[in-house]
Amino acid sequence: MEQLTFGWTDYTLFGGLLGVSLLIGIYFGFFSKQDSAAEYLFGGKSMAYVPVATSILASLLSGITFLGIPTEVYFHGAEFVNTAIPAILNSLISAYIFMPTFYHLQLASSYEYLELRFSRLIRLLASGLYVVSLLLYIPLVVYVPALAFSQVTGYSIHTITPVFSIVCITYTTMGGVKAVVWTDTIQFVFTIGGLITVLTIGVNAVGGFSEVWRINKEGKRLDIFDLNPNPFERNTFWGMTVGSLFLYLSRIAVGQKFIQRFLSIKEEVDIKKALFLMAGGWVVLQLCCVLTGLIVYAKYHDCDPLAANFIKRSDQTLPFYVMDVAGHVHGLPGVFLAGLVSSALSTMSASLNSLSGIIYEDFVDRWIPDSPNRDSKAANIMKLISVIIGFITIAMIFVIEHLGTIFEMANSLSSIVDGPLLGLFILGMLIPWVGKKGALSGACLALVLMTTLVGGIQWNTMTKRIHYSTLPTSIENCTILHNETITHETTTPAPQNIDDEPFILFRLSIMFLSLTGTSITVIVGVIVSWITGEVDVSKLDPKHFAPIVRRFLPKRKYTEVSLKEFTEEKEML
Repeated sequence: MEQLTFGWTDYTLFGGLLGVSLLIGIYFGFFSKQDSAAEYLFGGKSMAYVPVATSILASLLSGITFLGIPTEVYFHGAEFVNTAIPAILNSLISAYIFMPTFYHLQLASSYEYLELRFSRLIRLLASGLYVVSLLLYIPLVVYVPALAFSQVTGYSIHTITPVFSIVCITYTTMGGVKAVVWTDTIQFVFTIGGLITVLTIGVNAVGGFSEVWRINKEGKRLDIFDLNPNPFERNTFWGMTVGSLFLYLSRIAVGQKFIQRFLSIKEEVDIKKALFLMAGGWVVLQLCCVLTGLIVYAKYHDCDPLAANFIKRSDQTLPFYVMDVAGHVHGLPGVFLAGLVSSALSTMSASLNSLSGIIYEDFVDRWIPDSPNRDSKAANIMKLISVIIGFITIAMIFVIEHLGTIFEMANSLSSIVDGPLLGLFILGMLIPWVGKKGALSGACLALVLMTTLVGGIQWNTMTKRIHYSTLPTSIENCTILHNETITHETTTPAPQNIDDEPFILFRLSIMFLSLTGTSITVIVGVIVSWITGEVDVSKLDPKHFAPIVRRFLPKRKYTEVSLKEFTEEKEML
């Protein structure tokens, strides 16, 4: 292997990205009004749909996507290409079922809806769950570029993560959602540049796209229609489509991080445009990430860097690849790393902005007394919350690095709450006969069961009792191994003792976790409400339901008052 280098050109490019992000935050902090909750969270509801859609795309293309999908494809095949189907369905469902309800109510927090529909207790439960979910997710987002930066420069992860986090905290706190949207837009350019760089140098290094296709076909990476209905299989067509749909809905259709930016757009028709623009871009980006994984496999199909001990973790495969094929070209590694860091910063900044809004609106606002400067005080409190969350993120990196792969962690840890949260919104917007008792019972039971399930999966993964077989990799042509021709398959042998096998539910595919949590919440909620008969459908407010449901609700009854009685009452007042 040739010497891998990360030169001053790369450092300059990387530093330029961080500098531009800070300047944007400073600009909006000093030259754009950020003295109220509405301005800080929604940008005065005056954002254009193109930058908002671009910002959301930048958040979706996080470092987890940038590194996680190519790694998945490299070791498990291109089955991930099927997630393009739920990506499109998610945007359609969001545009015509969930988003119209949020838009017409114009709420500061998406979880405020649950108080209107059910009760304040359920709102606080949902808000608390979402806060926990993002607190688990943000460290992953920061850990990804730190891992890559450490791989190509040699700096410690715990030296790098505070730098990333402090930069992101600074511009998010100073500039609010406007800084988040515009830094995301600019960072997205770096991200796309990094992705295009990887694709271009990869195809050229292997010998053309036809060669990439041939090698992957021989390596069984192109078998993408596994119709096996077994939910315990790691990657199947059903997991990538049905399972991913519920995962996407739970994060995008009802998640505050995305709802908040969509509601910063003034007109409903423009929100739909943003959703459809996001869907098209998202599909293209996912396909590019899948192609990247195929290119990396074509390069290392006969010399797997993990099996050859060139890297320590599978998540380091893509950074190693970039430095291997482009480390000698000044600037190219910097473009890749800047793109990776951009994707992480965009996701982290949106998460910090959303968390500060949720925590303030749902847990702090009621304790702030009315005063002439109440709005400016609210904005300052939210900025302080962003800073605190940022430092919590830095501390949690020490825990994240000891868990499984990036892809597995991202999909399993957040699924503890993603499923129950989506279930609550489905019960609220689509099932009128469910009331607060049913919703609370379903969410609580789902939360307990999902905590047990995901905890069991993570524990068994950490103790190596669960290890999914990967497709074969080889080290027969590794330069340092000379005449070694052993084929290495990363497959863990079956446990020798039946007592070593984990409980069967702990082997459930991570792709079905959100679907499981959602199903438990909805089924239990419907049953409990049906048994208790707690809802009088005729008294429900149609504005609390999706448009598709409103037409089936009974007309609300109003007491008739004669014109004479109305006139007399008006005169008395």
